[in-house]
Amino acid sequence: MVTTSWVKKTYQTKGLDPLGVQAPSINIYGQLLPGITNVTDRARYYSFYPWMVWAYEQQPRQKTQTDFVEWVRRADCLFTMIGIRHRIASDPSNFAWHDQGLVGSNKLSRAVTNLGPSDKILLSDYTTLDDDDDNRYFKNILGGLKQYYIGTFDGLGLMTRSGAVVANTNEGGKPLAEAMDAAVARELFTETVWSDIVTADKLDDLSCFCSCQLQASGAEHKSLVDLFFEHKLSISLEGEQRRMSLGLMLDLIRTIEHGSLSQDVGFDQAVFRACVYSGALRDGNKWALPSGLEQIRTQWGAYQKHEIFSVAVQCVFWVALDAIDQENANLSTTEDFIHWFEEQTWVKAASTELGGGTFASAVAKTKGIQPPLSDWWNDEHEITLTKKALEAFGASSKRDVRKELLVIAGKVLLALTARDDASQQMYAPLVFPDKYFDLYPVNLEALRTYSQGKWSAMPLSQWLAWVAGYWGIESHLRVALKKLRYQTKDIFHIIPTDQGFSVEARPEPTLTSPRFFQAVQILSDIGAIKRTPGDPLVVLTPLGDELWSECHV
Repeated sequence: MVTTSWVKKTYQTKGLDPLGVQAPSINIYGQLLPGITNVTDRARYYSFYPWMVWAYEQQPRQKTQTDFVEWVRRADCLFTMIGIRHRIASDPSNFAWHDQGLVGSNKLSRAVTNLGPSDKILLSDYTTLDDDDDNRYFKNILGGLKQYYIGTFDGLGLMTRSGAVVANTNEGGKPLAEAMDAAVARELFTETVWSDIVTADKLDDLSCFCSCQLQASGAEHKSLVDLFFEHKLSISLEGEQRRMSLGLMLDLIRTIEHGSLSQDVGFDQAVFRACVYSGALRDGNKWALPSGLEQIRTQWGAYQKHEIFSVAVQCVFWVALDAIDQENANLSTTEDFIHWFEEQTWVKAASTELGGGTFASAVAKTKGIQPPLSDWWNDEHEITLTKKALEAFGASSKRDVRKELLVIAGKVLLALTARDDASQQMYAPLVFPDKYFDLYPVNLEALRTYSQGKWSAMPLSQWLAWVAGYWGIESHLRVALKKLRYQTKDIFHIIPTDQGFSVEARPEPTLTSPRFFQAVQILSDIGAIKRTPGDPLVVLTPLGDELWSECHV
């Protein structure tokens, strides 16, 4: 019997980053905020999970892997239930302070919300490993610890892992666990886990475990502040990057708080992106920073520059796929597509709106009219244009936005080219591995190379077609083939067939998520900043001022 596995249907997923253009962004924010990820949502998990493992070790019972799994899953659920209950009982509208970002909260909220004074919840109803049980709080066998946090803890030196076995390190996780233990009711927590029974009274009695109680846990709180702000005698490079990134956020919060526009401009991700990119505040004034914070600001600025570039390229790719799909174009190669695309009436109209002529003449014209880098609120600034591009895409289900989106994306690429200083490295002062951009050829360095050479004499319609064809279709096919070869995953959005290109899906242009919300939540959790629900203004606390001062040197 012969098994022809090569004809089997591959696992199909449309995945993220179909062009490989977001990879440099992800690499950059990974360098700038190590130890915090897009799924490490709360500061207290950095002590709770080590405590959970340590507390199990203290129990005088026969220990097996099955027993440990049951402990982890029940403890994980109970921790989340405590946060939900404490919000309901003390501060119903303040999710960010109590249960936001807690593992399994979406599944467990209804049960805790409906928990009456005489009602009971069985933890085992939610910790089941049965794939068909709708009550299951989490699929991963070790819950949020294994799915979200263990990799980060390993990198920080808090815990080690080997398959399903996790353990605290003596110098990292164990001291954190012992610090937390001094402020929580370990015996009641343990009894509740193994009894399997949760009541409202028990959850109230265990409120010391709520994330909002971190600041009242003296040794634990200090240990976590030391961890996030790298308060060690020997500071690691990664720890220093994290400390300075958090310090940069504190500085921007403080600057906005004390500025003349504090009531009009809150602290959010959009403002952070604009300020790090431009080096300027909302009023156009320079963001004055000491040398250490200015360097990290420049690095975040390089991240944002790549984000702007990435969104523009993604938009052109979406336009290309939409055009092929809507026009039922019979195109067999990228070259066929380019010749067809540049001849479309609406593409020529977009070229005219961009100024007509060649790419080089359009860049020269852009240089003459573009707003200063500091004027990031201007309608023609690349920061605002990127926002407009995403808004235009958002309307694509209601109207034809192809020409509009092509014009905006073209303006963004022209603006980046016009503002480029060829004497400076495009991603400086960031460092990438050797030959990194061979793997991800759609990048800012390539933008500079092509703008100074191949594109220069191209008519704009031909240039737009080139970007759509080579940086869109060709790049996607290369990325998709690599995924198919090495991961056996089908991520094809467009497929070459005997009848020409067939569009399978049109990926949504997006920004990457640079761990901003997690970093801000952690700053709030440790008490460095204060946020009021519904109020965009964020302020530093006395601890925040202290941490800001230590970074502001």
